[in-house]
Amino acid sequence: MLALLVPPSSPDPGVFAAAVVLTVVVIAAVLCVPWVRLPAWWQATVPLTFFVVVALLRHAEGGATSGYAPFVILPVLWIAIYGSRAQLQLAIAGTAATFFAPLIILGSPLYPRDGWREGGLWVAIALLTGFAIQTLVGQFRQRMADVAALGVATRALTADSDPRTALCAAAQLVTGAAFAILFEPKADGALVATAATAGVDLSAFHIDPVEVSATAEAWRTGERVYIADTRTSPRASTRLSAQIGAVGVLFQPVTRDGRRMAVLVVGFPDARRRGPVAALHVVELLAAEIGAALDRADLVARLDVQARTDALTGAANRRSWDEELDRELARAQRTLDPLSIAMIDLDHFKAFNDTHGHSSGDALLRDLVVAIRAELRTGDIIARWGGEEFVLALPNCDLTHAQIVASRLLRIVPSGQTASIGLTQAGGQDTSRTLLARADLALYAAKDSGRNQVKSFERPSTPTETSVAAGTHR
Repeated sequence: MLALLVPPSSPDPGVFAAAVVLTVVVIAAVLCVPWVRLPAWWQATVPLTFFVVVALLRHAEGGATSGYAPFVILPVLWIAIYGSRAQLQLAIAGTAATFFAPLIILGSPLYPRDGWREGGLWVAIALLTGFAIQTLVGQFRQRMADVAALGVATRALTADSDPRTALCAAAQLVTGAAFAILFEPKADGALVATAATAGVDLSAFHIDPVEVSATAEAWRTGERVYIADTRTSPRASTRLSAQIGAVGVLFQPVTRDGRRMAVLVVGFPDARRRGPVAALHVVELLAAEIGAALDRADLVARLDVQARTDALTGAANRRSWDEELDRELARAQRTLDPLSIAMIDLDHFKAFNDTHGHSSGDALLRDLVVAIRAELRTGDIIARWGGEEFVLALPNCDLTHAQIVASRLLRIVPSGQTASIGLTQAGGQDTSRTLLARADLALYAAKDSGRNQVKSFERPSTPTETSVAAGTHR
């Protein structure tokens, strides 16, 4: 448009009008066409079309003597900044065509033979300038991606949530890859996908560490593996290519203090003779950060378990029990589903300790928790209330069924010992305090009646009722 504001000094009206019309068409296309929805090659049509505008302007002002020649650099610079290497090569060809096509087709007097030297000079300038700027822009973008990836890694490490997915996103960002997947070992040694970038089905991957695959190789050796084309490499599993369309793939082991922890897999949709060399050091850094993040996540998980678990028996502790009971009680009152509570106390536990020693007493408590858990459902809760006392929460279980469960528990107390159990069922106006108070009353009723039995405290019909009803010992 700036060129059109300074029209040729001796214009050819027809050619100049064509340049004006083409420029208006290009501007309208820039404003109206949804370029983001089109392939990248279509976005290059605007700067490439400008070569035609420059050629028309040069011809309108007298051909080789025109002062519009420098404008051929504009589309070259635009594509160098925003386009690909192939598009830049096409822009260089467009520069050559702008100068050499008129020389070949039209010839003198507008385009004398010495125009070859001018055209060669502008092509050389476009070639050097375009590739230099594209290289610098690529390096700048890589640095920005590195900084962004490190920022993602830092935020992931300081976040309270699981950082695995964020770190996969950082790996994708820094390499320009199509996806990133993190594989970690299960208890049986198999490698499974635990996190990935958007669009990856984690359940689709299960890798035997001894199988022939690059993921397993990176895990076994602790060395980085790069495969330029998974379709032809015998080291590559066909699953990545078949399920995600991966072709060029980087397999980066994740280690921490010499311990193998995971494998980071970064995939590209096309074959690449070499890996992203400029980003490899950042990938290694990200792998180290992933190792630190996994260590941190495991530590946080262990601390959370320790904070919510009785250290001796592995049952929930009082803090965890209070939270779980409040949650289950609120749910039962909301859904009107039954909720029963059992309080269990080992009979004559002090005498057992005095006779067999405290280590045997500790073992008895641990064995009791293991035995009780074997009789409970997945959603049931067992917690150590204190000393030799334990409490159970039985969601979706009314008092009748709770009595059957409690009677089974009497028969599985380890080491030939016995226990007393008190039961109650939650009511609509109950709090955790009133519920536990009734279970405690039922437990004392069982002890006062001779131990080794179950007593239940029926929910009173009025707040003043405190009757204890005997449960059935089955």
